Amino acid sequence: MKITAKVLKLFTFVFLTLIYVSCQKERTLTVSGVIPEAAGKMVYVDSITSSSPVCTDSTMADENGHFELERNAVKRMSFFQLRTDSLYAVFCADSTEKIDFRVGLRGELFLTGDEYASHVCTLSQYVRATNRYIRTLMQMGDKCPPEQIKQLIYARVMKYRELADSLVKNNPVSPVSYYALNAKLIYNIEPYDFNDEEDYRLLAIVANRWDMVRPNNVYSNHLLAKLASREANKRVGDGLLFSEKATFVELNLPNAKHNKISLNSIKDKNVILLFWNLRKMDQDVLERIKSYYISNPDVEIYHVSFDKDVNAFDKVAARYPWICVNDVEGKSALTYNLEVTPSVFLFNKKGNFVGKNIPFIGYKF
Repeated sequence: MKITAKVLKLFTFVFLTLIYVSCQKERTLTVSGVIPEAAGKMVYVDSITSSSPVCTDSTMADENGHFELERNAVKRMSFFQLRTDSLYAVFCADSTEKIDFRVGLRGELFLTGDEYASHVCTLSQYVRATNRYIRTLMQMGDKCPPEQIKQLIYARVMKYRELADSLVKNNPVSPVSYYALNAKLIYNIEPYDFNDEEDYRLLAIVANRWDMVRPNNVYSNHLLAKLASREANKRVGDGLLFSEKATFVELNLPNAKHNKISLNSIKDKNVILLFWNLRKMDQDVLERIKSYYISNPDVEIYHVSFDKDVNAFDKVAARYPWICVNDVEGKSALTYNLEVTPSVFLFNKKGNFVGKNIPFIGYKF
């Protein structure tokens, strides 16, 4: 009996020791790198699992731009953003234990440590470069014809799509596939249009494969919801949009003088239906819209804000010559199945839908 008791005590001691050691060696995720531009500055890591980035870690880079962050490893695949100064890069972490960042020849960030994380980082740098290119074109203003700017932007977005498509088709269940189908460019340009049949098929492949490999995962569920909402978006579109009898989905909202303005009342013009809170817009954007509106008399803008402060909206809206209306209750967001603002719908004089969420330049009806 004494021997048995001693053996039991020894076994218990060894068992508890193993548990303690395993707890002490909990797997960690190390994010490190050398970014000369970050020398003496803060480096942040944001979680971007939710709709808004949440800062989870930060540290000060040394005089050479070296930094290192260590945190508990994620229990399931998650997306993060590393940012410092004007640089940023998106990456994912799953079974990854160490990610190391460096700066490329053109100032882009790249990482080593995990193939999946590297693909996401690479695509995020293409997003950053594409946004910088588009912003430069938009700032050219009168120096370049609007139609030429539009064509250059389209060509650049298609170049971005080539890389994104290759990554998605190579492995539909990789994290970069999720990132690619959800990434948006500057000015709310959407590289993928899920009302387009080919893009929709790509979304369906990725969403269904993710659901098989990662059932009930937050990202899988988001892809499936995107797939389901496509039919709702189509109702605002195809049935009314492309037939000769097409017309708007009607809106009838009050302007700055509290007079209700019907969207159907301007259907004899080319119409830009713009959903964007007026008081949150940059002054230079408003001036560009004003310039475009004045120089295109066959175009009418129906600009919908969602401003709870009616008096403040009235004061600002009175300054602009196009139709500015206010939807305090936000019902039009449901009518047009808005995912984000700003959002833009273009209708020609026949009421046909001719575009959505493209840059506010040289619209062709």
